[in-house]
Amino acid sequence: MRVSAQKKRQFFLGMTVSGLCLGGMFLIIKPAEIVQAIQQAEARYLWGTAVYLLIYLFLRAVRWRFLLGNRITQTKLFHMQNIGQMLTQLLPFRLGDVARAMLVGQQPGLTVPQGVTTMVVERLLDMLLMVLLLPLALLQIETLPTWLRQTALVSGVATVGLILFLVIVANKRPLAHNMLTWLGSKWSRRRNEKLHQQLDNLLDGLTAFTHWRTALGLLSLSLLIWVPVVLAYNAALQAVHLPASFINATFIMIAGAFAVAAPSSPGQIGVFHMGVIAAMTALGLPAEAAASLAVLYHAINFLLMVLAGVAGLNSIQVSVTGLTQALGFRVRTLPPELADSIS
Repeated sequence: MRVSAQKKRQFFLGMTVSGLCLGGMFLIIKPAEIVQAIQQAEARYLWGTAVYLLIYLFLRAVRWRFLLGNRITQTKLFHMQNIGQMLTQLLPFRLGDVARAMLVGQQPGLTVPQGVTTMVVERLLDMLLMVLLLPLALLQIETLPTWLRQTALVSGVATVGLILFLVIVANKRPLAHNMLTWLGSKWSRRRNEKLHQQLDNLLDGLTAFTHWRTALGLLSLSLLIWVPVVLAYNAALQAVHLPASFINATFIMIAGAFAVAAPSSPGQIGVFHMGVIAAMTALGLPAEAAASLAVLYHAINFLLMVLAGVAGLNSIQVSVTGLTQALGFRVRTLPPELADSIS
């Protein structure tokens, strides 16, 4: 697979950021203290964390099937999703997303662009939900500064406005293109055409927003997806002998979700840990327990993704070698607008 110079720079940037985050974590907290806290963790709550994360994976597959118009069996899509999640944990350049789109495109009645656009919508919905939940969590945490809670409240209101805007443009495609034309009037024609094509891909994924029932169902499902994740973090808090709190668990979840958006190594090593530790120490929780929770949660999530991915490969009978070779071919042959959406 031929890798562009830009991709190489992104890879080395991610590895550097992950290394700095790990270095910062071990500079603040001694590794021996983290190991001691992990040894004292209660296994039953860690098993609970794993079960909740497995439910989370299943619900994500339910939403993805909904976005694809229910044109594929739930079991098959669940395994395809898990294969992609596994590769995202193990390989750079978000090749897991490419694999998901490629596997969907091989199914009757579905295409690679449909796989890509629905994944873009997934990310968009998750990001909006995190921003929307942030003020609801922060307003309940009295230990945080007032300015931070007020900023989060403003961002939450803005997110509600953005969701309404998405509903409008999903129902008024010509209006969306006219707005893009106006915004892109200073760009070259080639760039403008590319943006319109990307907009069409996004609007195709927002088809569910063209009917209020499907839109409400999609938003409700997106909210439901993150409930087991909150429960997983709550169980992890109990595992490291910290008081259970759904509000604190929600705040930690949001911090972790924002942290993994930063450039990092495959598996979001380092950035996830620092994000969770920063959130927990902001809540007044001990740094050693915060680090042990971050390490344990990340390890459980990583192992679960890999095991679920291996099970998916066996279930739908996909060869690892054949898949990785196909990924190299697919990255080169994807249309630029789709490759940009995945990267």
